[in-house]
Amino acid sequence: MRTADNGVRRYQLILGSLFAAVSAIYLLAVHQTGMETEVMSVYFPYADELMHGGVPETEYPPLTLVFIAAPRLFAETPFCYNIAFVAEVCIFFMVGLLIMGKLAKRYNQSQHKAILAYTGLMLLLVEFAVDRYDMFPAILTLLSFYCLVTKRYALAFVLLSMATMTKLYPAVLFPIYLIPFLMNKDWRNALKGTGLFFAVAVLIALPFALLGPDSALNFFDYQMGRPLHIESVAASFIHIVSVLGMTDAFVLPGYGSEFLAGPWPDAAAQYLMPMMFAVLIAIYALYAYMLFGLRKDRQDNENDRMILLGGSVLLSLLAFILIGKIFSPQYIIWIVPFIIFMLMTSIDHVSKKRILMLSIAAIALTQLKFVMNTFVDGADIADINMLIILARNVVVLVLFAYVLWTCKKNIGRRWRRAQQPDA
Repeated sequence: MRTADNGVRRYQLILGSLFAAVSAIYLLAVHQTGMETEVMSVYFPYADELMHGGVPETEYPPLTLVFIAAPRLFAETPFCYNIAFVAEVCIFFMVGLLIMGKLAKRYNQSQHKAILAYTGLMLLLVEFAVDRYDMFPAILTLLSFYCLVTKRYALAFVLLSMATMTKLYPAVLFPIYLIPFLMNKDWRNALKGTGLFFAVAVLIALPFALLGPDSALNFFDYQMGRPLHIESVAASFIHIVSVLGMTDAFVLPGYGSEFLAGPWPDAAAQYLMPMMFAVLIAIYALYAYMLFGLRKDRQDNENDRMILLGGSVLLSLLAFILIGKIFSPQYIIWIVPFIIFMLMTSIDHVSKKRILMLSIAAIALTQLKFVMNTFVDGADIADINMLIILARNVVVLVLFAYVLWTCKKNIGRRWRRAQQPDA
């Protein structure tokens, strides 16, 4: 056993070194080309203001500023700050690598395959991983999830709250965490988890509120007021309709990116939030219903519960991305750990293969759009990019539908059989 563990650690070290080496090549390319990254142009000014005693007004939740400020302690120039920021990302990547290995070991899956798949998908997204801060909430959420499945419930809710105060999306997992406690009538853990989740959020926001009252919750107003991001699912479909002449839509700069304006985009932006809540509630209800079904079926076991848990987490995150007003390319980083987790569960081999292939296709199309933006010039590039975005969004929609179908196929069919009276 010790020899096997040592082998896994060596493999993790090799893969971690590979990610670090690719990150170093990225930094070298940035230095040689003189390209100004988002880390240098956006994060460094925020970190510099924090170092000089100010509290910047940003579109980010408060805890983000801690991760943005940390590299500034070791660097004074924008490029040196970029190096330190990438090092911070590499540390978080390694933490994720260790947790993926532990999850694989817990569920008797190949640790080598799990950490290789995790590394491979993250490397496919490497320029987004090292030039955005999404790795931090993604790994905090993964740590929270690991604590949940290993029954360290208090820490799970604390980490989930920290992840939410770094990026809002982990909040959609809070009901998923809570439902099993409510079904078990475990009021103690339900109340404790809820209390910790909100108390930690308040404690994180409080110092920023005291230092800069307008800064603490500015991110929430900013996000609620954003128009329809050009890469969102709704925008990609509306743009095609506008090209066909069925409505007017215009691409405009703003909010650090581009957005779609016009009668349909403006209307869609108002209704997407209620639609998202409705779909999320449906996912939570389905999760509770199928958990109840497992109990009615006298074959309730941890493997089936993990299929439901992993599937519900992945579906919730996908719903947040697909029905939201914003779909930035780095958002795919959020789902990578939970795609790997779904592959660790006892779903059938064909489903595992298709989930992985759909995930790779979504990443490949995301990278194709990045390449077109970066290296291709021309008058028609905007329309080509929108077709690529549409294709990527369709693939992610198919991934959502397939994960839902996979959970139903692997769990629902057996439950229905169990409900049938004996012949």
